Amino acid sequence: MPFIIFSSIAAKRLHVYHRGMTHSSPNLLNEVPDSHQTPPKQKTEKPSWLKDIRWPIALFVGLLVIVLILPVLYGSALASSGAISARAALKRLPERVAGLDFAGADQDLVVAEEGLRDVQNGFKAFGAWRYAPWIGSRIQSLESVGRVGGSAISGARELVQVAKEINEALNDAALPGQVIGSSRSYQDLTREERKAMMTKLYELLPKLRLAREKIAIASDAWARIPQDELVAPVRDAVSPYANRLAEADTALKSAVDVLEWMVPLSGIPDKKTYLVLLQNSDELRPTGGFIGNIGVVSVDAGHLESFEFEDVYTLDKSVEGLWTEPQPTGLAGQFLNQVFYLRDANWSPDVPTSAATIMDFYVRENKLGRNKDVQVDGVIFVTPELFKGFLRLTGPITVEGRVFDETNFFDKLQFDVEQGFLYEGKPEAQRKEIVKQVGDALISRLMSLPASSWPTLLSVVTDALNKGDMIVSSRDRAVQEVLERRGWTGRTMATDHDYLWIIDANINAQKTDGVTDKIATYTITEDANGALVATVRLNYRNNTKVADWRYSRYRSYTRVYVPEGSEFITASGCRPDVYKDLGKQVFGCHWAVELASSNSISFTYKLPPRILEQVKKGEYRLLAQKQPGAKRELTLDLSFGKNIKDAVPPEDRVEWGDLFYRYTKFWDLTRDFSITF
Repeated sequence: MPFIIFSSIAAKRLHVYHRGMTHSSPNLLNEVPDSHQTPPKQKTEKPSWLKDIRWPIALFVGLLVIVLILPVLYGSALASSGAISARAALKRLPERVAGLDFAGADQDLVVAEEGLRDVQNGFKAFGAWRYAPWIGSRIQSLESVGRVGGSAISGARELVQVAKEINEALNDAALPGQVIGSSRSYQDLTREERKAMMTKLYELLPKLRLAREKIAIASDAWARIPQDELVAPVRDAVSPYANRLAEADTALKSAVDVLEWMVPLSGIPDKKTYLVLLQNSDELRPTGGFIGNIGVVSVDAGHLESFEFEDVYTLDKSVEGLWTEPQPTGLAGQFLNQVFYLRDANWSPDVPTSAATIMDFYVRENKLGRNKDVQVDGVIFVTPELFKGFLRLTGPITVEGRVFDETNFFDKLQFDVEQGFLYEGKPEAQRKEIVKQVGDALISRLMSLPASSWPTLLSVVTDALNKGDMIVSSRDRAVQEVLERRGWTGRTMATDHDYLWIIDANINAQKTDGVTDKIATYTITEDANGALVATVRLNYRNNTKVADWRYSRYRSYTRVYVPEGSEFITASGCRPDVYKDLGKQVFGCHWAVELASSNSISFTYKLPPRILEQVKKGEYRLLAQKQPGAKRELTLDLSFGKNIKDAVPPEDRVEWGDLFYRYTKFWDLTRDFSITF
């Protein structure tokens, strides 16, 4: 470290100086070695005032050097010792945690914390050097490293304490002779252990939030440290660990957010019952796909009391002739039966709205068709992509000699239910039983995963929530608020800027979305009056060559949601419906794509004046909300008559430096776009 090198050189020079002082004569300032003596000259008597002042000067210089150098020596030694101690303690930490030695882990973190405190005190001891040009900024940067480490370690201690308390709760609940460890699965836990673990997690959520806050502070602080002001040895030693802070912050934030809704949903503190909707995105509907099967899940304190599946048509048929709900706009007149059943109740793209309708229909259909009173606490929407993620983790499952894996899960299940068992002469109700059997097998496999795989399972769930392949709607307001903050409720998103949401609803009762290529192109140009004119064009290709039980012509009622206040100009390829819904302007129409062919539709409209005013002030923003279950490519081709200074996400390099913003990517997530001029 330069400080240590500098202090060493200075100390050597100080030693030489003092050695010379010790052996000096009254004529020290004029003394030269014998080998270099010249003929004697007549001595000139020094002024008396010079004799009087030289020793005070020498003393002052010596003291000044001591004042400046000794703090450096002391501070360097203290900081170096603290860093070595902290590093040694942290090296032991992973092994401690893996061995469930939480007491030892906490002690190591205490040692590391004390070591970092010595590092910080060491840098404080540099005194006046901390304010010196160039050197001072580097000392302060090193001090910041110490503060980052201190915050991170404090957060780590909170996490270790949480893990310790959960482990203690499990051990307290364990049956005699049982050992709690990372090799045990959730299925291995007794009901008492599950309840103890989930209850403890519920109690410890405030501590988890605190730990996350401390890690977030550390991550943010590290990001603000000028890396070029850190001496190379420190930067190289610290960077591999510090750079992981951002990852740890993201992971911990996701974990806390998931636990904040997952723990209450697991029946803590009260038992809960949920509808689980298996949506087939190959037959795309607004919230992710056609509702083929309904699962009813009851959980109590982390214990899965029941999980039963049934075909949605079984429930709907129980109220035929009794049910009178009218079909909504866009769906009316498309089927022979003019009423609105549960199977179509996810018609609103706003998931909380559809969830409320679904829960209402489920309760009423059970009462009317089965004379059965039921209560539902929420709805969980899932698409095949979630099951693919689960099967990547669990590996293939086998049911009645049929092997299901991530590549064939939904295709094989769909064929077996709708066609395969016909050849065996089984009645419809029995054919549908395969859904329950596969569901039971998958749940059993997931619950059998060792505790060491739970973080990966959590990652699969989080990814599904981010992409809309799993959406949760709860009657519990606190839970719903947590989900809302992360954008996991499928709600129509609010913005004062530009907005685009494309919603397909396959009404042909076949799975043609799975073989249809979809491209959405969004363009903006200026008209002659300087207004911003937008066009949404949809180009779809149906790759089905021969119609069969699964694939046929593609028929959709497609809706395009744009900012409220947008002014419709024209449409092509269909006869448009123009109306307002969910606080947005909506353009909708029926259209079709025949076998082995392509077709397109488009809507052109004038953006609201507020968007133009934002552009004039130097910024354009677009919120492109993704439809759950949809597989589309999104292309933006935007021109505002101004040179673009910056854009997020950035264009490809070949597109830089002109008046246009061009972007083409698979539309896998809801995305924010920002352009500055």
